[in-house]
Formats: sequence, C-alpha cells, structure tokens
Amino acid sequence: MVKSGITRRIDELGRIVIPKEIRRNLKIQDSDEMDISLDGNSIVLNKHEIENDKVVNKFVYIISKFLTKNVLFTSKEKIISYSIVNKEKIENLELSDEIKSIINNRKSIDSDSNFKLFNSDEYYYIIHPLVINGDLFGSIILYSKERISDVDNKLFAFSKMFLENYLE
Repeated sequence: MVKSGITRRIDELGRIVIPKEIRRNLKIQDSDEMDISLDGNSIVLNKHEIENDKVVNKFVYIISKFLTKNVLFTSKEKIISYSIVNKEKIENLELSDEIKSIINNRKSIDSDSNFKLFNSDEYYYIIHPLVINGDLFGSIILYSKERISDVDNKLFAFSKMFLENYLE
C-alpha cells in the first residue's frame, strides 16, 4: 500500500476529507459513490463501479432483445454496458463530444433522421440522460438503422425510469 504522508481528522459526524491530490489521481468526482470495506485493521475505500451490476447488465440485454434495437448504458464519459442485436463491433467505441454534451445538458432527445452517433455509420437514436438523486449519472441510448416507433420510444422511456429508480 502506498502511503501519501497526508493526515486528516475525523469530524464529529465521522466524516473525513479525501485529499484533492488523491481524488484527482483516482478521478474521483463530487457525488461519486464509494465502496467501504474492512481489510484487517484497515478501512478500504474503492470508487463504486457499476460495470459489474448484474441487474443493469441483464436489463440492458432484455430491453435490447425485446425492442430488437441496440442499447447502450453509459456513464458521463464511457460505455458501461451494451447489448447489440446485429453483431456490430462496439468494444473500442468512445462517446463523441456531441453525445457527452447532450448527456450533460440533461435533456432527452431523439432523431427523426439518421445521425452519426459514433463518427461512423448513421443511426436513428434516443438518448435519455440518467439523473440519480439529482446528480447526472450518464445515459441510456437506443439506436438502430431502422426508424424507432412511438411504442419503442415509450418503452424506452420506461427503461430510463426503471434505471433511475433502481440506481437511487
């Protein structure tokens, strides 16, 4: 274990401040959730990672198969989970700056025409930012080469509400 040489006091409510240098090095941002565990006599803090959440991964898979469209579940900056119905390669895809901007604006949008979602092929899409306890978490994105129906749009809006409530 690497020691930082930094000492902090615990306040009367049991809180301790993680030094800014450590937060910056570990990319811990305001409102990030932390996992707290014990390792012998040590308290261990780890940034909570949603990537391994089986319910979220299964839900993304089910909604994708049910709507027969591609679904992405993202943080504010990267793809966390996905289900692709047409065997596209997605492993190395990054969210474009435009998509990050849409997510940061916290407004759901959909396309009436094709759009370059990943700086590659054009897709029809719906982007729903996910706001958890008032904080922007990321998004859920539905996309397809085919137009997205009103029924699909409503079911996908339900998906957004389910995920926001589940992740609270």
